Amino acid sequence: MHRRLRPLSRAARVWLHSCGVAASLAICLALADWWPAPLLAAAGVVAVSGYERLRPAPGLRSVRVHEGGLVLVQAGGQEDPLPWRAVEATEYTPYTPGGPHGGQEHGRIWPAGADEPLALAHLHGLGELFDELEERLSPGLRAGLHETLRAEGSVRFVRGRLTVTACGLVHRPPHPLAAKEVHRWTEVCSARASGFGELEIRTHSAGLPLTFPVLNARAVAGFLEDLRTASAG
Repeated sequence: MHRRLRPLSRAARVWLHSCGVAASLAICLALADWWPAPLLAAAGVVAVSGYERLRPAPGLRSVRVHEGGLVLVQAGGQEDPLPWRAVEATEYTPYTPGGPHGGQEHGRIWPAGADEPLALAHLHGLGELFDELEERLSPGLRAGLHETLRAEGSVRFVRGRLTVTACGLVHRPPHPLAAKEVHRWTEVCSARASGFGELEIRTHSAGLPLTFPVLNARAVAGFLEDLRTASAG
């Protein structure tokens, strides 16, 4: 069960922390000693965090993970099931201070046939939820990529910036004047999913890794590693 949080606004946090500081100073002055200050500060942090977890939140209330998929529980008690087979892709962005989304972690789920993804934020254990989603979905997604390669002879990512074939990789840089780069599997060192959900490919010829913002980066990295290992054998 991943319950919804409702974080306090910055103004409310400042007000509560100011009240906590004033109360701490009053207690310390009354006791004529400063040793209670760290304990009171820790208690204040725990109290504010606990208050945020208990506050009711509109919209999505929680997400339950079952053997067959997810159940989205709305604030009114309505339960919307989402089987594993109905999930096409996921994307998770971890907490990044000063990032484009204000540093808040968030994730998106693309249900099959939906026009827009489901946006999830302010959920307790959101990173763990998307880790489990990737573990559940990666085997099927990898199998689908192998099937596409067998049927079509290539798999394209990021609007053709990266093309995967049985012989290797073709990288087309975003700059229109840059020449395409061809890397045979023997030239590829590794492929992995970075901490920010990007596909990271290292080759013998490039000093820096090639990075691509692809969905389901872990499954794609496993797909590339399968091909690289098969070519080495």
